[in-house]
Amino acid sequence: LVYVNAGREIGRIDSLSGENAKLGQDIQAYEKSLQEKDAELQAKVAELQQKEVLVQEQSNQFAQMQAAMKAEVDAKQVTIQELEGKLTVSMVEAILFDSGKAVVKKEGVEALKKVAEVLKTTTEQEIVVAGYTDNVPISGKLASVYPTNWELSAARAIAVVKILEKAGVDQKLLGAMGYGEFRPVADNSTPEGRAQNRRMEIVLMPKPK
Repeated sequence: LVYVNAGREIGRIDSLSGENAKLGQDIQAYEKSLQEKDAELQAKVAELQQKEVLVQEQSNQFAQMQAAMKAEVDAKQVTIQELEGKLTVSMVEAILFDSGKAVVKKEGVEALKKVAEVLKTTTEQEIVVAGYTDNVPISGKLASVYPTNWELSAARAIAVVKILEKAGVDQKLLGAMGYGEFRPVADNSTPEGRAQNRRMEIVLMPKPK
């Protein structure tokens, strides 16, 4: 009888040991799950904090840009827009370039220096300078320099980038693009529409991850 009871006790102890081992494994798995969820939560908090910094930076830049470019905005040479996480400064061709040229005029340089003063504080965004033209084909001697509007718009964007860089904007954040005639904002069939399409845009957007 003693041996039988001892055998039962040993069996019970083995059973309890097995249950304890499984319980320990379950606790470890639960703790690991909690750690993973905590890491995910911390990552989301960090992402939200970064977005908050970006939104605040862009909001400040929008206000600063409006103040810095007030004269140009009032003269309808510059428009400033904040939409869908992007801040866009659009400048008409007349303030920056002579017709068919890619050398920035003196008044254009002064205007771009004002823009640069605001962009110097940029840290969380990339700055893309995009050139646009109307749909009038390049002709005459100018065609030997700029065969199409692609080349002219790209050359103008690069010229603006160089001025911003020289004025102190972080070159690692700058980029240049030329869209030519293919993204009009107005009707190219009228002189007024073509004038609106001949423009330069400086776009601030979140840096790619």
